Amino acid sequence: MGPYLTLRERHDCKLAAYRTGVKALRPLLAAYAREHGGRFILFGSAARGTPHDQSDVDIIADFPERGSTAACSFADERCWALGLTPDCRPIEWTSDKEVARALDEGVALGETP
Repeated sequence: MGPYLTLRERHDCKLAAYRTGVKALRPLLAAYAREHGGRFILFGSAARGTPHDQSDVDIIADFPERGSTAACSFADERCWALGLTPDCRPIEWTSDKEVARALDEGVALGETP
């Protein structure tokens, strides 16, 4: 590799950083969910392992007693710290159809409330 990266090399570096960030994010979300009695549903390209250069991290927060908003704040902060763009929303703001799709294609981290 020379002093300048090609577009392909920059693209590959960005995707590698995304994958590394998601790998580091998963145990953080799982630990928070276990501690707070809820779960995060990670779905989309982050769960499938098929990101592109504009991918965000799709997350649904499912926590009891209106804890989903605080859980989304936690997820957002961790994503930004890892160089990821979050798209986290409380389960209360998500349609049943979207939750079912997320559960079908994604992965639940933590406990079912």
